[in-house]
Amino acid sequence: MPFMSVMPNLYAADVERAAAFYRDLLGGTQTFRTPADGPAEHVELRIGDVVIALSSCDAVQRQGLPAPEHGHPMELVVECDSADRAVAALRAAGTPVLAEAYSHPAGHRRAYVADPDGNWVALVSKEGA
Repeated sequence: MPFMSVMPNLYAADVERAAAFYRDLLGGTQTFRTPADGPAEHVELRIGDVVIALSSCDAVQRQGLPAPEHGHPMELVVECDSADRAVAALRAAGTPVLAEAYSHPAGHRRAYVADPDGNWVALVSKEGA
């Protein structure tokens, strides 16, 4: 059986706030939302070639799953033109910066910020960008 695609799904305490972060600060384009009107329980956004999902913590529990915990079980890696400029712009917008841009041993620039729910977002660019 072939698998067709993968979509990271981040759990959010406030889906609208999380969607605004990924849309307004990281340039995502909303591709899906439910419900269509009122406060969202699930939003999907395209950033480049990837679609990420944001789901309400409350909605997850209503589906019979355990409550998602605030933490760092994963990171979302976002490629950008310049990790240095991206971290500066996100800081100016009030985004918590976890690690300033640095030269990673793999040969690229990398910085870390946190989205509104504390998920780690790695900002990655080519060295010297």
